[in-house]
Amino acid sequence: MPKFVDYYSDGEVRDIMESIANRFPTMFEGFDTDGINFVTTKKKKSHKPLKLRTIGYPMQVFIGKPYIVECFDTKWKTLDQKRKNLAVFHIMCGIPEGGFDEQSKHYGKKIKPEIEMYLMEYAAAGGVPNWMENPEASDPMEQTPDDVSKKVPGKVEAIPEEGGEEGKVIRVPVPPQAVASVRIGKKVGGKVAASA
Repeated sequence: MPKFVDYYSDGEVRDIMESIANRFPTMFEGFDTDGINFVTTKKKKSHKPLKLRTIGYPMQVFIGKPYIVECFDTKWKTLDQKRKNLAVFHIMCGIPEGGFDEQSKHYGKKIKPEIEMYLMEYAAAGGVPNWMENPEASDPMEQTPDDVSKKVPGKVEAIPEEGGEEGKVIRVPVPPQAVASVRIGKKVGGKVAASA
């Protein structure tokens, strides 16, 4: 019996993918949705709505397709159509040209994203992605905190604020007396537990 059985096959992601491939034929030349198995997983938590999985030898021989796109139903249902389209576009960009061609060295491979940055890192680099390769990137030590804050795109927060006045987190310094009152306790599970 399989470990996880709460899944089904759905054509929504495939339909979006085919529409994108038709709209951008040059960008996705040779893209073949028939080379992808689509599965929707129910009740499984994920931060991302879709995941691209590669199927390697020898299992690929039995499945006959080099890729699986897993859709996480709980997250997918929270997205509007624009975000669904962007999620599918993101997955499609992960498949290299030749990914569906059995004679290609890229068959069944995935592409690593070219840009992988934090928003604050992006701002500190002067709004320049891939600072390692791009000489136009700024030195964060030559910028002020205001310069960096101005370059953060939009009002996006990785960790939403909560509590306090108008939903903001209120931070207060810990007084020395509170730090002094902490005693080191016994080892619990290999860690030293603190007690007040």
